[in-house]
Amino acid sequence: MKLSDSVETVNGVGPAIAKGIKSLGINTVFDLVDYLPMRYEDYSEVLMVKDLRPGAVTVKATVKQATGRYVRRGMHITEAVFSDETGSVRAVWFNQPYRAAALKPGHEYYVSGLYELSHQRFQIMNPSAEQVKDFPVNTARIVPVYRQSKLVSTNQLRKLIAACVPTLRTLPETLPGWIVTEATLLSRAEAIEAMHFPQTSEQLALARRRLGFEEVFELSLASLLNKQESMRENALSIPFNAELAKRFVSKLPFTLTDDQRRAVLAGISGYGTSLPNESARRR
Repeated sequence: MKLSDSVETVNGVGPAIAKGIKSLGINTVFDLVDYLPMRYEDYSEVLMVKDLRPGAVTVKATVKQATGRYVRRGMHITEAVFSDETGSVRAVWFNQPYRAAALKPGHEYYVSGLYELSHQRFQIMNPSAEQVKDFPVNTARIVPVYRQSKLVSTNQLRKLIAACVPTLRTLPETLPGWIVTEATLLSRAEAIEAMHFPQTSEQLALARRRLGFEEVFELSLASLLNKQESMRENALSIPFNAELAKRFVSKLPFTLTDDQRRAVLAGISGYGTSLPNESARRR
């Protein structure tokens, strides 16, 4: 897979997802890896069940059971119990009927979501759950949040970009090598990968610094090139018609101030005192 390939070549992109992705302006693999997050959620701290507190949490626990059922008005609820050596916690999903079958009892998962009070007990609501043995995309890390569409979710975008990591690492450098070295910057490929999959907040800060440096560098270079181009241009010559200027000034209904007279006469040799003044107009 190459950066110039259609986004439809990415594993997991079917017709519906392709339509959703293209509505976001993503047409190629390059567009996809260059589609940066708009914000982040920090699930990087993995807690024991006994240490859970209300808010965004991540636990590493084993599925004990998972069941699904339909309730009023066709709503589907999936409930699962996750346990570690310190206790158990319940996770709840709404209208995700596939969840119960996808969760494998006895397997260990990272579970990330909001731990909050619901129906008089604390539960993790609509979390992401990924097996510990797999590369975590939505859990146990600083998780990117992307602008999404009705046909493609931010979770799907994370997985699709993860599938493009080998190609992402072929991104060409856009800054001169000596600048990257002298300014101790990440390479462009390293920065883009860290924007999508930051291992730590420090790494994310380095990625943002690199991309911010590049943006300022490009603006400064464009300004310098525009200035050089302007200096090479020859200004149009505008001849001064002294008689026309005198007639114009003589018909003004007010007297020019000294500054106005100097502005009119600027650059005109030998014509400093011959503009008509108020007394001349009265005569």
